[in-house]
Amino acid sequence: MRPPLFVDTRAMTLRRGPFTTTDVAVALLFVVLGVMLMIPSDDQPSSALALIAFLAVTAPVLWRRQAPLPAVAVTVGALLVHVAAFGDMIRCGVVFPLAFVLAYASGFRLSLPSALAGLAMAIVAVVVVGFTDTQLADTDFIPFTVMTAVAWGIGRFARSRSRMVDELEVRTTELRTARDERARIEVATDRERLSGELDALLHRRLGELARMADAGAAGTAPDATATLVDIEQESRRTLEEMRAVVGTLRSDDGHAPVSPQPTLTHLEALLVRAKGADARLGVAGSPRALPPGVELSAYRIVEHLLDTLENAPGVTVEVTFGDDALELAVSGPARRRASTALDRARERVELHRGTLRATTRGGRSEAIAKLPVMAAP
Repeated sequence: MRPPLFVDTRAMTLRRGPFTTTDVAVALLFVVLGVMLMIPSDDQPSSALALIAFLAVTAPVLWRRQAPLPAVAVTVGALLVHVAAFGDMIRCGVVFPLAFVLAYASGFRLSLPSALAGLAMAIVAVVVVGFTDTQLADTDFIPFTVMTAVAWGIGRFARSRSRMVDELEVRTTELRTARDERARIEVATDRERLSGELDALLHRRLGELARMADAGAAGTAPDATATLVDIEQESRRTLEEMRAVVGTLRSDDGHAPVSPQPTLTHLEALLVRAKGADARLGVAGSPRALPPGVELSAYRIVEHLLDTLENAPGVTVEVTFGDDALELAVSGPARRRASTALDRARERVELHRGTLRATTRGGRSEAIAKLPVMAAP
């Protein structure tokens, strides 16, 4: 474990990166205040050398974000040198606000040991000015010391909130990655299921074609010849199509487990769970039970398309049962960076050689997917 007064040496290193407009503006503000403070007057005897030397007290605030600890250390060091060289002067109007800013930066930017060191140095600056300022009594620095500690505490609170937000963003990214990976695995599982069903269908159709050939062989010669030619052509065409589909759907790794999957009857629950009670589901045509692979893919397509929409009112899902196709229309407020979910939906559609059309206009996205519905063999 680190000792209580351990100072993180990494905080002493300047972080690379350009200064922001705010950094420059704050630094210029303190430089201007310092120049105005050091202008000789009846209450403030000063010199050009004192003015130039005081710039070393105010200028380090420019590095309060990149290197808070070196900034406050240089400020305090320059202040001590200024006091030793020029004696008692009016400095509180600049040094006190400067201490507040540096204390906040130390609390917000640094780990606790380094932040405590920054607070201690900021308090040293306040105390030094309290005893050397010609307009302050010996105890006037006490409330400003308390205010410096309060500024540091506000910085620590803001740091904890910022780290919490960063952690939530990381967790959200991890969850999205896990969701995409789960979708990929589910697509692979669906491919395995569909490939098995298509293999079985292939065997059944070939068996039927073989029986037709036997029946045709029992007829007259011309009829049998014509029947056999038709059967041969149909069987070859069927075999080629089934092989192409099976080759597309089958994955390269092992066998995927078969388990119950959601169907179109679960769409309403999905819609409420994903987008809330304000989302609407409409059904048109002649609702009926479809092949399990089509219903599963339709459910997943709607799920992915919902991920392309914002969680806001106005989300609608329309399911239309046609004679030879199932149409899925999903619309609502568009979400930025939704290409991954749209690609997942498109991949599902392509499994069934369907079509997917997606458009975005005026901040509203609309996607229409059509899946062919084949008659059962």
